This record gives sequence, C-alpha cells and structure tokens, in this order.
Amino acid sequence: MERLKARRRASLTLSNYLNFRIQMELEPLNMPMLYGRVAIASAALSHSLFATLVVGSAVIGAVVATLAHVTDQPWYRRLAHMIAFALVLSTATISFLGVSFIFALNIFWPQFWHKIFRIMFWPFVLEGVLFLGEAVFAYLWYYLWAWSSAAGWRSRVHLAFSWLAAACAVLAMFFIDITASYMLTPHPPDSAWANILNPTMIDLDLHRWFGNLTWAGFVLAALCGIGFLRSREEEARRFYRWAGGWCFAVGFGSLLIMPVIGYQYLLHVRYSEPQAFHTLMLGARSWLFDLVALLYGLIAVLGSLYMLRTIRSCSERESIARLILPTSLAVLVVAWLVFAMPYHLQHVPVLSRLTDATINPLGKMQPNKYLAIAALVFFGLLNWILFLRSFAGCTSWWRNGGAGGRDRSNQKILIAIAGCAMLTMLSMGWVRETARAYNGYLVYGVTTLADEQSTYERLNHDE
Repeated sequence: MERLKARRRASLTLSNYLNFRIQMELEPLNMPMLYGRVAIASAALSHSLFATLVVGSAVIGAVVATLAHVTDQPWYRRLAHMIAFALVLSTATISFLGVSFIFALNIFWPQFWHKIFRIMFWPFVLEGVLFLGEAVFAYLWYYLWAWSSAAGWRSRVHLAFSWLAAACAVLAMFFIDITASYMLTPHPPDSAWANILNPTMIDLDLHRWFGNLTWAGFVLAALCGIGFLRSREEEARRFYRWAGGWCFAVGFGSLLIMPVIGYQYLLHVRYSEPQAFHTLMLGARSWLFDLVALLYGLIAVLGSLYMLRTIRSCSERESIARLILPTSLAVLVVAWLVFAMPYHLQHVPVLSRLTDATINPLGKMQPNKYLAIAALVFFGLLNWILFLRSFAGCTSWWRNGGAGGRDRSNQKILIAIAGCAMLTMLSMGWVRETARAYNGYLVYGVTTLADEQSTYERLNHDE
C-alpha cells in the first residue's frame, strides 16, 4: 500500500511538471526574439559597465588609502575619500542593475538561464556572497571615514576595510569570468573543473584585471576633471589637477598592458573555437574588432596629447621630454590609423555600400597591424614614463598649473578619454558576445538560440 501511494505521488509530481511545461509552451511571449536579444544586451552591458568600474575603483581606492595611511598626506586621504564615495554609488547602482539583469534573463531567456544556473551554480553562489561582502566593506570604509584619521587600531581596521572590499570585488569578478569564458569555450562540456578552467578563463580574467584598472582610472580622472571645471577655489583646483593626473597615470599604464594579454586571449579562442575566431577577425563581425582598435588608438593619442600639454606646462624648453613627445605623438597618430583600418571592406556596414573593393591591403593583420600595435604600446610607454618623471618631479604644475585655457582644455581631454574608454568597454563586451550569437549559440557548442524559440512563439509539435 505504501509503495502504491509513493507511485501515485510520483505520478502526480510528473503530471504536474508536464502540465507546467505544456502551459509554458502554450503561453509564449509572442514577440520577435530580436526584442529579447536587445533587452538582454542592454541589461548585460549596463551591468558589466558598472561592475568593472566597481572592481577597478576598489583596487585603486585600496592603494590610495594605503598611501594615505603611510604618508599621512591630506591629498591622498581626500582622493581616497572621493574614490570611496564613487565606489558606494557604483555598488548601489550595480545592485539595481544586477537584479534587473536577472529579471531580464528569467523573462526573455528562461531555458538558457535554467541551464547556465545549473551548470554554474557554485560560481554564481560564491559571486553573490562575495558581492555582498564587497558592498558591506565598501560601505564600512566610507561611512566610518572618521576612523581613517583616528589614532590606534581604528585607522588600521579602516584601511583593512578598503582591502577587504577590493579582495571581494576581484574574487567576485573571477567567478563571473568563469561563466563568461565558459559560454565561449566550454571544453569539454561534461566536466565541471574543465568548464571552470576552460581555455580562455585565465586570459579573460587577466584582461579584465587591467581593463578594469584602465576604465576606473580614466573615469576617476574624468571626475577630477569635472571637479576642476566646477571649482571656484584655487586650492580645490590644485587638488583636482593633481588627482586627475594621478588617476590618469594608473589608467594609461594599465591600457598599455591590455594588447599583450588580448593577443593571448584571441590565440586561445582561435585554437579552441575556430568558428568564433573567424567571425571576429575575418568574418562578418570583424568590423567590431576594427571599432575596438579605433577606440584604443584614439585613447592612446588623446592620452599622449594630455601628457604633452602637461609636460609643456611644467618643464624647461630644453628638456628631453618636450623634444621627444611631439615626434612620439606623430608616430602614434600614424600607428592609430593603420591599426584601425579594416581589412575586409565588405564586412564594414558603410564602406560596403561605397566601394566594390573587398580587401584593403594596408589593413592586413600581419605585419601591418602587428607593427602598428607595437608602435602604440612602445611610444605610449615612452610617453607614460616621461609623464611620470615630470609629474613626480615638478610640483609647480599641479600646484600652480599653466595658462587658464590650457588647464581647462586638459581637463576636457580627460573627460573625452573617459568617454572613449566607456565605448571601448561596451564594444569589447559586444565583440565577445556576438562571436557566439552570430553563429546561433547562447553557449558555444552547447545551447543554441533555436533552443529558446518556444519562449517567443508557439511551436507546432505535430509537424
């Protein structure tokens, strides 16, 4: 009798599940899948934009807080406080965007969300716990700011809050990168550890490390630029001039490392998922890579222009930096134009309508683009070293500044660089995701867009 009751309960459970599945299939969204793709792209890109800003700001903030604790310089403490405030605002924003992202996944991509959540259950759980820890420590760091100048153990505990927030943010990014890399290179799909340490996991995480520092450094520099333009007091302008240069140096230095890691990342994509690599580098979405190259080169040129104008304001006319930087800037402009040139013209939406030519020989990857990116990195590094030397050795610039118009123009350049960095971050996310979606995959080789078709329209199973 007990066995019969158990079978009936199991039968009812299975019946309820089948009825639920039938009901789900009978109540589709009745809209084109394009709407769902646009919705999830908007939610994912806006979420990732603030998520990367949180990680980069947390790391930079912890370093600045340490310098403030060690040197006891008021400007370092003021900059750390500004970063802590920006981190709190970004954390609150990402909380809202994260919840919106999950809702969008459940509404528009429920079958995909069910599968990816089942496969990546523990990384998702750990990421959620770490994000909560990052939020708690960031709020403690900001709202207990009086402890930063207190004597005894309070100042050390307050400094620990900043590093704990940074550590939680970096580890949370690590677990999210597991999922992001798995969706592009899931080899083999039936092994948990192989999915976690898939062929592009380490490269993606390292690339995001420096990408986050680049993005956060430029955003903080732009905020300082805005603060400078809005300030009416000379003391505030001195601080924002110095803080903007300091944050810019962090962002530009990180920018120079990204191509090296990006090359290794694309190399692993090439041999792990050749179809995705062909789509990005030679196929219909290769123009997106050209867009990223255009933005990267523009940041390098604008950053070098900012460094040239800064050095001219604080160095002697006969200094080596003032002689080298104009030539270096000219080389960077040429390298930028070569690096951004498309190779397959027929894949560029606008150019394909203006010309019948299919190939641009100057846009060939090897050796033209390789030489161009090498020039961008080498001469960018040279400019960065000269800038650091002038920035550290010439206090007259950030204390007194240069001509009023030039000073304001420098701050506008910082704001423009941050805008280019934002577009670059969005474009890079778009590049990675479109490598899957263009070939019809949600998880490459595992889940396709067609698997989600029943969510949008009723399928006829009788055919």
